[in-house]
Amino acid sequence: MPAATFALLGVGAAVPEQVRGNDDPLFEPLRRAAGSGGEHALFYGNRERRVLGPGESLAALTAKAGAAALQDAGLTAADVERLYGYVSVSEFIAPNELYAVHRELGLSQGTLVVPVNADFANFLMGVVLAWEALRAGSIQHAMVAVGSAWTRNVDYTQGHAIGIGDGAGAVVVGAGEGLTLVDWGADTFSDEYGAMMMGSRPESGLAYPTYGIAPAAGVKAFLNSGMNGPPRLVERLLAKHGVAREDVTLISHQATRKLMDHWAREIRPREYLDTFEQYGNMVHASMPVTLARFRRELRTKYLVMVGLGIGAHQMALLVRV
Repeated sequence: MPAATFALLGVGAAVPEQVRGNDDPLFEPLRRAAGSGGEHALFYGNRERRVLGPGESLAALTAKAGAAALQDAGLTAADVERLYGYVSVSEFIAPNELYAVHRELGLSQGTLVVPVNADFANFLMGVVLAWEALRAGSIQHAMVAVGSAWTRNVDYTQGHAIGIGDGAGAVVVGAGEGLTLVDWGADTFSDEYGAMMMGSRPESGLAYPTYGIAPAAGVKAFLNSGMNGPPRLVERLLAKHGVAREDVTLISHQATRKLMDHWAREIRPREYLDTFEQYGNMVHASMPVTLARFRRELRTKYLVMVGLGIGAHQMALLVRV
């Protein structure tokens, strides 16, 4: 009897209506700092981003993406036995706002919620955890939903802030064909722990936690493992399965064109899809949002999704189209 195959049965995305362009007065400190080098020189390439307004709920936006994924899969909330993912920055330190997504979607009391605190690879790690539960026979369907609203939690004097946008994406995972899960790979760079982090920064004068990149260790991590780690990881995964680069479409983390252009040159996929110019860096949500946008336009035999996180860690997922 052949082994069961598991796939991404449905995909969905949601972004806020409010559009913020690069000419927004909020970015004036970054315009003044242009040409100063350091972190400010590393982040560029998007034209717009979407932004949640005051009082708008990130949990509701994430649930909207989840509902779209269910509709795409032809399933209902009653079919979801586990909800993996992450909402960031959450309303509370604990519990994660993924529980509010459970409520918004109307999932059953028996649906286990599994917050995956693995910024920025929450989506890929959630898919892998769901896949392992499916292979173990513990469940039949799972949802992975991630939402990001970091526009509320960045310091707009810092270079990375230029790209940040809000959005949410989701997939439903279960037995079937289509976007069939083949394999995954990961690398951990724990010596970079603390080089990039979300936390309180009294020196910024801001009352809320903000993301930050350490001037020395953070920039070094960006330029070394950040630039070169994903291509090595993808190369290893493709070689393991004998997959040629020309048979691959790539979707990646989308922080800046500096990283993405380098990855394109090193990985050399047939196609490289992104939503960066329009939506910016949606942190956790960029990959599922991009997948939802281009799902019907995939033309290669395989899809590779690769992301990195500030653990530091990197993950790649190989999918047969």
